Parts: sequence; structure tokens; C-alpha cells
Amino acid sequence: MENRSHALLAGLFTLVLLIAAAAVAFWLGRDRTTLLPYELLSSQSVSGLSPQAPVRYQGVPVGRVLTMSLDPNKPGQVRIRIGVNADTPITSSTWAELQARGVTGSSVVELHEEGSSRERLATSAESPATIPLRGGFFSRIEDRGDAILANVEAVTGQLKTMLSSANMQALQTTLQNVASVTESLRGTAQSLQPAAQRAEPLMAALTLATEQASAMARDVGELTRAARQALARLNANDGPMSMATRSMDELSWAAARLANDTLPRVSGMAENIGTAARGVTSTMQRLDNAPQSLIFGAPPARPGPGEPGFAGFGANTGAQ
Repeated sequence: MENRSHALLAGLFTLVLLIAAAAVAFWLGRDRTTLLPYELLSSQSVSGLSPQAPVRYQGVPVGRVLTMSLDPNKPGQVRIRIGVNADTPITSSTWAELQARGVTGSSVVELHEEGSSRERLATSAESPATIPLRGGFFSRIEDRGDAILANVEAVTGQLKTMLSSANMQALQTTLQNVASVTESLRGTAQSLQPAAQRAEPLMAALTLATEQASAMARDVGELTRAARQALARLNANDGPMSMATRSMDELSWAAARLANDTLPRVSGMAENIGTAARGVTSTMQRLDNAPQSLIFGAPPARPGPGEPGFAGFGANTGAQ
């Protein structure tokens, strides 16, 4: 009897100890973080999402899913209540989407911020604010699944038509023709090889001629530059052309002076010399007719008609 009482006390003590340890663990492990409630409304499937699922803001964990329920006022719509840390900057431009996590099929709520608004979204437990929920990647694929399947079917049909037996036979024939052409080109290349070898000296000669032509072109260019320099020197202000031009101008000035000044003076001197010669001739004639005039001077002039002492023409004749 006493052994049974000791066993009962030991069992009660163990049970109380376990309850106390569980209470302490619960008290230590409970989340004391203040969470603000928000609601998400989704008309699409939310499979993979469960209560206590993480809520992340731009990839950073900020809360968890609190409850999930169907909207009684709108059939087919799911109301998801989430709790977010109070210091999370939820604004009126914040939106949410469901993202699959890993290969387990579970989903998380991902919050994104467009940045078009800085006004904090007010919320409370009695009236939680609503954050718009947009379709995720898989949701968009599901929405466009029919179009994607239609495109895949169209591509499959085109591939089937392309890979038909007739097209494959044509492709095989084309490949055979290509092989034949390649073999013909190979034979042609082999036949052209001797001609190519004979063409090597010709190419060398052409190369030499090209080099000589280049050298000649350089020489012509040098001659052209020399000619330009010579013309520049000829046309310079102190060059031969300028000096020749000045010499021609001086000759023209001398000729003009000769014609306008010297020749008239020579003509006047010649006239003076002629006049003097005629005077000398007249003087010599008078000396020849009357040599005494050299000593006694010229005889007086005979009176003319009407003058005193005029004896008439007969007297003049007799006197002669």
C-alpha cells in the first residue's frame, strides 16, 4: 500500500513538472510583436497558402497569415487576413501576390511597393485595410494557359507538316545534291591548282609592277611638288617673273620717254642744224659773189621801185 502511494506521488510530481515546463516554454516562445491586421481579397485559387504562412515585404519577413476564410457576401472570393509588423511601411500603393516556395507547393504572401505614394495605409482590428492582391507568376500562366496550349498545338502542327515524309525525302535529296556539288567543287579546286601555281609568278610580276608604279607615282608626286615650288619662286614678289615684269615696265617707260622727249629734241636740233647750214651756204655764196664784203662788209642794197635812186630795170641790167 505504501509503495503505491509513493508511485502515485512520483507520477503526480512528474506530470506537474511537465505542465510547468510546457507553460514556461510557451511563455518564452510566444510572439510579443505587435501585428497590424490587413486583408487580402482573392477571386483565384489560393492553394498552397495556409495560416501561419510567412508574409514578406520586398523579400524581408514582416509578418504571417492569421486566418483564411470564404467571403459570405461574394461566393468564390477568399478573404485572407495577415498580420504585419507595425514598423512596416505599408502605403496606399502597396500590393500583394502569392509566390510558390521551393518544391513543396507551399505559398507565401509577398508585398511589393510601387513607390507612387508615401501615405501610410491606416488599419485597425475592427476595420482592417485592404491590400490589392494580384496574380502571381503561376496564376498568370494559368490564365494564359489556353492561349499557350493553342500556340503549342499550332507549332506542333507546323513541325508535323515540316517533318512529313515528302519534306524529309526532299531534304534528303537536297543533302545528296549538296554532297555532289561539294565533290564537284573539290575536283574543280584540284584541277585549278596547277593554274594557281602557274599564276604565282604572274602575281609576283604584278606585285613588282605595282611596286614600281607606286615608286613612279611617288617620283611624279615629288616632281609635281618641285614644279609647284619652282612656280611659286617664279611668281614670288622678288622672283624672276616679277623682276622681268619690272624690267619690261622700265623699258616701256624709257621708250615712251624717248618718243615723247628725246626724239622731239633731236628733231629740233636737226632743224637748227639745217637752218645753220643754210645760213652758212648763203654766206659762202655772198663771199663768192663779193669777196670784198668780207673786208668792207655787205654792199648797200639797191633802191627798189619808188625808192630814191631807182634807175629802172634797164640800169640794173646794164650795171650787171
